[in-house]
Amino acid sequence: SVVGLVPLRAGGRRVGLVGGLDKERALLGGHPLLAWTVRAAIDSGVFTDVIAVTASQPHAAVAEKYGAKSVQRPDYTVEDRSPDIEWVHWFFGGEEKYDAFAILRVTSPQRSAATIRAAWDKFRTTPGAHSLRTVRRVSEHPGKMWVQRNGILLPLLPFSPVDQPWHSSPTQGLFECYIQTAGLEIAWTEVVLETRTIAGSVVLPWVLGGVEAIDINTRYDWDEAVELVEAGMIDPPESLR
Repeated sequence: SVVGLVPLRAGGRRVGLVGGLDKERALLGGHPLLAWTVRAAIDSGVFTDVIAVTASQPHAAVAEKYGAKSVQRPDYTVEDRSPDIEWVHWFFGGEEKYDAFAILRVTSPQRSAATIRAAWDKFRTTPGAHSLRTVRRVSEHPGKMWVQRNGILLPLLPFSPVDQPWHSSPTQGLFECYIQTAGLEIAWTEVVLETRTIAGSVVLPWVLGGVEAIDINTRYDWDEAVELVEAGMIDPPESLR
């Protein structure tokens, strides 16, 4: 049995209100942003249950309208710096209620039902895997990033070759590097109970590209997503069309 968990904090300060609504309930392509994720999860057919882990009744009502179940999360799990393990561990309560779980975040609305199915198939058939998460190739390479110490710039990654530092090398010649997206995280429930982490130590990659790799984290991201919808470049899940 597999549960799809859709975390909802009623936050989103970086995006701000859109039409008087927080980003989770704001309309994108005629439907609340959270509906895109709920319906993709349900349409995938992977999950025994799709459950919105909410911080407010209005969010729960919207999630339920689009077919999810809902549970109210404790206040201590919705602080700005609250790690995911807090609400995930609370949800399971020390019990293996499901064999596996997935976290599907509403800020990645274009991850498709087909992607969810394919990622689940890879995860469940890979021996020894603790978890899987979606990633994309970085657009800004960490080999060219710096930190300041006492007014001096120091490389963020100090282990580059002495004769040709990464910060002075062509980007296309640097090692491949990936950043996680909000699209999908899958793990065995026993990982949470035994290690008190949501990922464990053996993490499989699922590389996304194009519109599926879009994350809506800022107002600029939101406006760009609206433009892509209006241009017909991204569509809601099939069951919302």
